[in-house]
Amino acid sequence: MHIAVAVDGSENALRAVKHAISFAGQLKQPPELTLINVHMSALISPVAKGIDRHQIEQYMDQIAEEELKESKAALAQAGVVAKVIKGHGEVAPTMIDIIKRQHIDLLVMGGKGRSTLSDLILGSVTTKLISASPIPVLVVR
Repeated sequence: MHIAVAVDGSENALRAVKHAISFAGQLKQPPELTLINVHMSALISPVAKGIDRHQIEQYMDQIAEEELKESKAALAQAGVVAKVIKGHGEVAPTMIDIIKRQHIDLLVMGGKGRSTLSDLILGSVTTKLISASPIPVLVVR
C-alpha cells in the first residue's frame, strides 16, 4: 500500500501526518509513505517577470521545506521513513497528477471548515480533492 499525506505546514496537516503514522503502524505490512507539498507556481505571476526562474524555484523550495519541517520531525520521531514530493501548479489538479504518477492508494489530509468567502465561492482544496480524486481521501480533523 502506498499512502500519501498532503502537507501545507498547517496544524491540520501535521495532525494528518500523525494519523497516517498511527494508521501505518496498524497495517500488517508497512506501507510506502509519501509527503506531498504543492504550491501555486510563482512563475505564472506577473510579478515574476524579469526574475530569474532558478531564484523563484529556490524560493519556492525554501517555503516547501519550512512547511514540511514539522511533518518530517514527526516521522523521524516515530522512526518512519517517507519520500517527499514537491509540486508547483494549481494545488488540486497537481495533487491528482502526483497521485496517478506515483500509484498512491490512499490520500490523507487535514480538513478545514469553510470559514472564508473564497472557500464558499471556490471550494477548498480538500473539497476539490474529495470530489475529483481517483483514490480514497481520508480527511483528518
